[in-house]
Amino acid sequence: MALPVPDAPDNSAIEFARNIILRANQATENVGREYIASYQSTWGVSEPGKGSQFTQQFMQDIVNAMPQSTALLLLQMGERFVATYGDGLPEHFRSPAWNYTIVNNTIIIGTLKTVWELPADPVGV
Repeated sequence: MALPVPDAPDNSAIEFARNIILRANQATENVGREYIASYQSTWGVSEPGKGSQFTQQFMQDIVNAMPQSTALLLLQMGERFVATYGDGLPEHFRSPAWNYTIVNNTIIIGTLKTVWELPADPVGV
């Protein structure tokens, strides 16, 4: 249920322009939040340095469970999103969380990128 919006006290073009810009900013912020939530779910990560809930093999199994054309398209969609909205995203969300290569139109999952890895256990402490 939408809440009623009171009439604007100022019906000038400046007020309308201001509201349009505010709505556009809110939409961009919402798109960014949705992208980050989808990214975290897709790659099994939450915060840098916390690792992934997926092993490398399970991530590969996920990729293999879908048509490769779909998997490749998802990677391209992520690249396009970042090209459009990337300036508003933290750096670690601007590329896939896992390294990968493409061989004969097949995605081969590599290691988790360093920013997402669990920190090494301290030695000699």
